[in-house]
Amino acid sequence: MIRTFDWRDFGLVRRLSERGVCFDSEAALTRGAHTLQSAVLSFLAPGVGLPTYIWRNADEHGYEAFGQIRFRTSDDSAHLTFLAPGYTEDGVWGPLLDHLCAEAASRGAHNLVAEVDEHSPEFEALRRSGFAIYTRQHIWRREKPHPPITAIVQPRLRSQQNSDIIGIQSLYTNIVPRLVQQVEPPPVRYGHGYVLEENGEIVAFFDVSRGPLSIWIQPYLHPSVFDHKTVLFADLLCRFTDREPVPINVCVRSHQDWLRATLCDLEFSAWAEQAVMVKRLAVRIAEPEFKTIPVIAGGKVTTQMVELQPTVAADPVTSSP
Repeated sequence: MIRTFDWRDFGLVRRLSERGVCFDSEAALTRGAHTLQSAVLSFLAPGVGLPTYIWRNADEHGYEAFGQIRFRTSDDSAHLTFLAPGYTEDGVWGPLLDHLCAEAASRGAHNLVAEVDEHSPEFEALRRSGFAIYTRQHIWRREKPHPPITAIVQPRLRSQQNSDIIGIQSLYTNIVPRLVQQVEPPPVRYGHGYVLEENGEIVAFFDVSRGPLSIWIQPYLHPSVFDHKTVLFADLLCRFTDREPVPINVCVRSHQDWLRATLCDLEFSAWAEQAVMVKRLAVRIAEPEFKTIPVIAGGKVTTQMVELQPTVAADPVTSSP
């Protein structure tokens, strides 16, 4: 009843996409879900697009549904990106979610991550399927009708360089809670963000993703820059004024609530509040590996007997008279 996407499912994915739910906020806000394009790409080049799985029921109810996940081989976590249609009491979310979890585990993922509105019926469906809240995030948006930033600030940020990799990872390790680090890897879009370096140490990093629909910013700020956070954000926004005006989104995790006042001062408004939910997966072992173990004979451990040779005492050396 559940299988991978093929050429027979073009119409199903196109029809159900309008009734589905996206669980990847960054992709939805910057580029759009593009479920059909991702499904076709995965069908033509497996491992490149988003694996898409189709539910077709041949009985009188005729239920149809599909789901997509994203997984990179180098990551420990997969991401639930899309499910269609949205949750209903008489739908097939339970079996389809279980199948997506099994597929993610078979590819080597240890966790399956989803971002969902905590007040939606999908949140309850995920919770019943074994997902738990690991953190929460607020998405703040600055719409394009707003005027550009006119405040003159002294530039302090610089573009990210390849040599900043270690410094960014160190910053991530120091400020992100350990529980979140278990399911979320450090930033990987090297060369697309902006950093602040002080005394040879990176104390601020803005991970930036640009798309035709909007700009997505994930901030990583050390507490030592608390007094300069407004200036840093203003400096960052000034770098986007030369682009065609599009909304700017800032994703603030629950451990970064101290950024709320700064974003309000810069004309951002609260746009969405989401729970980052995670389900732990059991990784399937394709072929068991056998190892020999010591044998205990007769319930007692036998020891190797070593025959000891008698020692011969040396004759005493006598001195001649």
